[in-house]
Amino acid sequence: MNDIDIQQILKKSELFSCVPEEGISAIEKLFHNVSFSTGDVIFNEGDPSDQLFIVHSGLIVISQQLGTGSRELARLEPGDMFGEMALLIADGRRSASAVAFLDTSCLVLSRNEFLDLLKKNADFEHQIGRILVERINKTEQKANATILQAYNSMLFSLSNLVESRDNETGGHLNRVQQYCRLLAEKLLENKLYPDVVDKLFIENIFTVSPMHDIGKVAIPDSILKKPAKLTKEEFDLMKTHPAIGADIFAKILEEIPFPSFEVGYNLTHYHHERFDGNGYPAGLVGQDIPLEARIMALADVYDALLSKRCYKQPFTDEKVISIITEGRGAHFDPVLVDILLSNINDFEEIHEKFKS
Repeated sequence: MNDIDIQQILKKSELFSCVPEEGISAIEKLFHNVSFSTGDVIFNEGDPSDQLFIVHSGLIVISQQLGTGSRELARLEPGDMFGEMALLIADGRRSASAVAFLDTSCLVLSRNEFLDLLKKNADFEHQIGRILVERINKTEQKANATILQAYNSMLFSLSNLVESRDNETGGHLNRVQQYCRLLAEKLLENKLYPDVVDKLFIENIFTVSPMHDIGKVAIPDSILKKPAKLTKEEFDLMKTHPAIGADIFAKILEEIPFPSFEVGYNLTHYHHERFDGNGYPAGLVGQDIPLEARIMALADVYDALLSKRCYKQPFTDEKVISIITEGRGAHFDPVLVDILLSNINDFEEIHEKFKS
């Protein structure tokens, strides 16, 4: 310990920077130094929380279990502190694991001494409260962004696979993604459905809308690629794809309850519902159908009408507008149909831009 200037380390740490000189001298005596070799497990997720650590040298990786794997939350360098959050909880457990990525040394403070410091120093208690809020926010934002990106990439790849099997015209996923965003943006612009539509909703529906038919991954090619009308039995099997897709999202939500995946669940499950209640799988009526699914229904049908499929040629712009207008209040939410028709040039431009 003689070659380590503990006071300087403590002064530079975010937790103890508020402590006056005489306080630092007293706190210094409570710490001891512990060394770890590369690969050493400092603690595992779920272990009892009995120590606070400040990295003196080396590098530590903090990770958390995710299904059968793990996700990296942070890499800690000299001066960084970790382990303090769980110390505040009676019988607290580690919410993540810590492993030495390089040969590492840490200053360590026991739980009892840590809690004693909180009781004796009001400034210290205020400081750690502020740090904990900041730490939680930063950790959640970083972890959420990483996980969300990973899952979205996986789901989008699976959706592309489905599209390639379904004889869809190329670019369908990109087009419906753009249509959904445009519809949602116009709702926000016109203050329609304000209890649902905000910037986050727009971002979420843009992200997950390409996954609307992900349940078709379980539908046989003989049905997906059939160049003729489906039999009743074949159509009944085809009608299972919304529930299959919703089940994929439901399993993800059990692990990671992000709002975008909730939007994905609703959009996938209910995008074949009709506004008049004659859709499937649940026969929902009107605004009982989640808004994201009503948006998806219109975007999907609009693109299908304009596109060549194995069983039909594309309709003209005039015919498409006629069919969409006829479906106002029957198949589609009339508010959304009005938005599409009043911005038809923008929708046609998207179709042309992403035509392949």
